[in-house]
Amino acid sequence: MIGNDQTAGARPTRRLLTSLRDVLFENTTAVAPQVSPNPPSSGAPAASDVDAARAVLRAAIEAQLGPGIREFSLQNEALSEVLPDLATRRSAALRVLALKGTTRDHLCVELANALGTLTAQGDAFARKLRERRAALAQSEQGEEQGCREELKLAEETIARLRAELDAQQALITAVQARRDQQRARNEADLGELGLRERAFQCAFQEVEGEYLALRAQLSRESS
Repeated sequence: MIGNDQTAGARPTRRLLTSLRDVLFENTTAVAPQVSPNPPSSGAPAASDVDAARAVLRAAIEAQLGPGIREFSLQNEALSEVLPDLATRRSAALRVLALKGTTRDHLCVELANALGTLTAQGDAFARKLRERRAALAQSEQGEEQGCREELKLAEETIARLRAELDAQQALITAVQARRDQQRARNEADLGELGLRERAFQCAFQEVEGEYLALRAQLSRESS
């Protein structure tokens, strides 16, 4: 408030002041916003943020103050030592301005213009917030869509690889079954060969025995 002797508190840091000025008074740039390492708090705003906003708003209004209000502020400051009471000091300042031709109504018009500037800054700030929220929502939607596409591709790849693994496993099972079947056939054939071999040997020994006996008999009869 103009003419108040209380200070506005500690000056805001340059980082916060620059950030608020970017939102209130400057055009947004194409630079991507830095991601905060900590999520924003849902509680009361930080005192430093409030101080920064207050400083920016006061600077915007003071830049638009008319000469009457500026003179009124100077008179309040000049009379602060001799008139410590704020109401008395303001009345004295109004009387001084009236002697110079500046009426109370004129001061009210200038204040109305300053409040209009404040309202415009509030509207600009609200518009910037809407634009920033819309940009964040759009970015989130784009990221969500990108994640869905990547997840879908990954799931399709997993399904394809699983199908290939299943096919290879089926191939392994088929090869093993064919091997076992061939081994069983081979064992059966070997068993049959063994039986035939023993049958042949029995027959061979029998026939050989007959002819050996016949030869021996003939040999005895010829002698």
